[in-house]
Amino acid sequence: MKNAVLITLFLVLVLVCYGLIIQDRTDDVLDERSDSTEAIGLRDNFNGGCLNLELWQITRKGDFKESTVDVYDVDSSEKVDYRLRLRMNTIGTRDDTVKFHGVRSVEKVDFSDEKEISFDLDWNNQSNGCYLTASIYLCPTVTNGNPREENEWLKFEYVGVPPGHNVRCVIANKIDGNVKYLYTEDWPEQRTGRHIGYQRIKFIVDNKSLKIVENGKEIYNSHSHGLEFSSAYLYLQMSSHSNYPSREIYFDNVAITYRL
Repeated sequence: MKNAVLITLFLVLVLVCYGLIIQDRTDDVLDERSDSTEAIGLRDNFNGGCLNLELWQITRKGDFKESTVDVYDVDSSEKVDYRLRLRMNTIGTRDDTVKFHGVRSVEKVDFSDEKEISFDLDWNNQSNGCYLTASIYLCPTVTNGNPREENEWLKFEYVGVPPGHNVRCVIANKIDGNVKYLYTEDWPEQRTGRHIGYQRIKFIVDNKSLKIVENGKEIYNSHSHGLEFSSAYLYLQMSSHSNYPSREIYFDNVAITYRL
């Protein structure tokens, strides 16, 4: 009987100590979460299977044989992987125009305080990406056409490089109608470009500074981006020159977050 009592007391002490350890670990996790609490300004992974018109407005400029802006399941298996699809065919269209389409956010992004803007871009293994672009614009004005024609913006862009398998990255701003190139990957001296696939892009931006991260690697950092606006619409865009068959790119996991 005495041994049984001692064993019982020992087990109770073990359980009490274990409970205290678990509580300490739980408190640590809660503390970490509270230190890194984020608020969400916009988030869309397109899992609803259709374009959310409360978040996005379709934009178009130019003549097309085909212009498709929709949400599409890219997974051919029984699984589902919806993404924003931009698809364009320009066969037989005018040679003197570049064609643009995409979406813009319905609401403005205010980055007077620091915001993180992130998105995924799938270049879709283009067999011929010549004169094809995939872009994101921050532009303070509304257009249902081409944001590049507006007077002020910041853009991040991939441009297809001949003969069509590689791209180059461009970061530029436009202030009072004047375009300034901030990052060009040494174009035009370096013309070969590079291969890309599924790209994860992140902007960290406020009213003064800008940092851009590509696939976890910082590619641009400026303490003075020079922009004369601190709120903007978010445009996700694709463009193509004339006489190219159907090509498509995808955007996914668009998010705008900030620290509380």
